[in-house]
Amino acid sequence: MAFKNYIFDIDGTLLDTYSVAYKAKEKVLKEYNIPFDKKMFDLGFASTSEKSLELLGVDLNTPLGQEILKEESVYYNEFSKDIKVFDGAIEVIKYLKDNHAGLAIVTARNKDEVYTEPKLAELLPYFDYVITVSDVKNPKPDKESLEVLFKLSNWEKDESIFIGDSDNDSKCAKSFGIKFGLAGWGAVDEVTNDYCFESLKDLKKLT
Repeated sequence: MAFKNYIFDIDGTLLDTYSVAYKAKEKVLKEYNIPFDKKMFDLGFASTSEKSLELLGVDLNTPLGQEILKEESVYYNEFSKDIKVFDGAIEVIKYLKDNHAGLAIVTARNKDEVYTEPKLAELLPYFDYVITVSDVKNPKPDKESLEVLFKLSNWEKDESIFIGDSDNDSKCAKSFGIKFGLAGWGAVDEVTNDYCFESLKDLKKLT
């Protein structure tokens, strides 16, 4: 089945940020003597920074929680030099664009985190739409991000596929009613999917 429109998550799909997020959260929790639970980290990796820290036991409704959130951001930036664009990402995104595909990003990052990320600079110009948590009240796994995107784009659901690495992405796609392709190159857990891709280059087979 060929698709006309391709929607991508960022972390774990276009960018390899797992180790950076891991080190930042591990370091900040150690600093505040909070146990680091890898299983809970993996569960929250696809979520916002706030949700991820909450899953790790940080109460963001306290001054201490807000302090930890700010420190985590500092450490993330400290380690961010290790962020990598996944192999084939630029090639495949350019290929899709050259073949007149509609391209969008739906991410758990906020707008600043997207547009200040140096590793996205070469990719972003190819995308027609970028939907962040700054654009919605209910981020993934809620379907609101896709509702906002499709209202802007007027795309057809049966011509569109969402590519992501997490259960949040899968649930978002399913609840909205579009196909979901698992980014096998970045996924850390088994996720329900319609397609499972071993590499970004596999997406060329759908055009």
